[in-house]
Amino acid sequence: MNRLVQPLLLLRAGRRQAAAAAVRGYRDRARFSSAARGPDMDEILRRTVEACEPRDKPALAALYEEQTREFVRFYRGLSAEQRPGFLSRLTAECGVEHGRVGELCGRLAEARGVGPLLQAEQRLRSCLTPRYSVLISRICGLEDGVKFIVDLRADVLRCLETKAADCPHLREMEGTLKKLLSNWFSIGFLKLERITWQSSCDLLEKISQYEAVHPVRSWTDIKRRVGPYRRCYVFTHSAMPGEPLVVLHVALTDDISKNIQIIVGRDPSPEIAEDVNKITTAVFYSISSTQPGLHQVHLGNYLIKRVVKELQVSLSHSKYCM
Repeated sequence: MNRLVQPLLLLRAGRRQAAAAAVRGYRDRARFSSAARGPDMDEILRRTVEACEPRDKPALAALYEEQTREFVRFYRGLSAEQRPGFLSRLTAECGVEHGRVGELCGRLAEARGVGPLLQAEQRLRSCLTPRYSVLISRICGLEDGVKFIVDLRADVLRCLETKAADCPHLREMEGTLKKLLSNWFSIGFLKLERITWQSSCDLLEKISQYEAVHPVRSWTDIKRRVGPYRRCYVFTHSAMPGEPLVVLHVALTDDISKNIQIIVGRDPSPEIAEDVNKITTAVFYSISSTQPGLHQVHLGNYLIKRVVKELQVSLSHSKYCM
């Protein structure tokens, strides 16, 4: 009997060991998979946003650089379906601390004397700044950080437009980002560039892709649009090198065309020589904003005014038609 029972017990023990090994293997794989996925939303918000002080000290910015990069990597790794939920949590949980605002408003009302009053105002002003604003400032210090913020606002606008995530906190963030970008992309920080066939292939390709009024059909087409009797100007920003922000196309003609198809349909050959004495009119026939995140940051009007001044110098005898 013992000879029969012993093999059975060994068999059962072997099965238990195999099952335990399988469980350990599953747990190890789960831990590895979790580590490969990286932190979840709760953890990323706790580490990169919730720990931010309302007023961050510039001297400590370098210490938070890796956390800031981690946030950027995490957000870029989210799918289009995940981003609205994450943005809603970011704005709701890491925005203005309204309870603290109410407390400081009471202190402001009770302040007596100029010194205490100014101090209370400063504390209230600081508390009214969303906590995620500190993170945004850190992101701007990264390479391509400004482009990330521009794309972030584009996502926020898309969420509000499609109702994927429409809440007061998200609208507040949109206003915060718009104000920041309006300051960063003010006219003094923009560079006017004329695009020619000698410009970089990457820039010419982007201009072709961004054209929203009259689609570019081929490389020959874009060559004509930057060739003789044509001008193409863009605004660029030092924080987004090689990225046109707004594109303006101009046709130099000897008369005022009756319709736009005459201009678009009769692009001169890129091989002919331009005779400036034949030019009497400059027609501004296409302007395209390339960055959805800069919506309502008015760059187009500034570009037109700058190009008018540019052409007034080079073609002082011409009339101007917009």
